[in-house]
Amino acid sequence: MVMFGVILLLPGICALIFVVDSPSHLDSRVIPILVLALLAAFAGVMLIRAARKRP
Repeated sequence: MVMFGVILLLPGICALIFVVDSPSHLDSRVIPILVLALLAAFAGVMLIRAARKRP
């Protein structure tokens, strides 16, 4: 479970790097893709948390 969670974190890390490295304004066509990548990263964090709580 933890390994799959770490894999889900990768798109979120890439999205954050893209936002930081991009110019001051983002194209409106890119924002939904970034949101989906951040949602995948959030799911990865939740999966890692669930795996750590598990005995």
